[in-house]
Amino acid sequence: MAKRTESAEDLRERILAAMRADIGISERMALPFVESVMQCFAGERPYFPAAPREYPIAEIKAALVAGIPVKQVMSKFDLSRAKLHDLFPGGLPRGAKRKVSTVLAKVETN
Repeated sequence: MAKRTESAEDLRERILAAMRADIGISERMALPFVESVMQCFAGERPYFPAAPREYPIAEIKAALVAGIPVKQVMSKFDLSRAKLHDLFPGGLPRGAKRKVSTVLAKVETN
């Protein structure tokens, strides 16, 4: 994953836009907070962890139960095989089992 490099003005604009969208306050009300944050972290490169990702587990399970190949499910939902197995620790969901033949095959013996 590439690191984002932004100017102070770009960062200021992103924080301002987020505050306006998330909190719903006007630009005039948000600016003092934005400036405070910018001053607080001036010259630093703080780490803000990414928001945890939400997975549509019911949709993923339905796809697997429907018999869609695992690779196709991984691609559709942008998952790695390891993450798919993390989401279903008891094993991947499978569709209804097919009937197994009860007829024995003839085997020639000597």
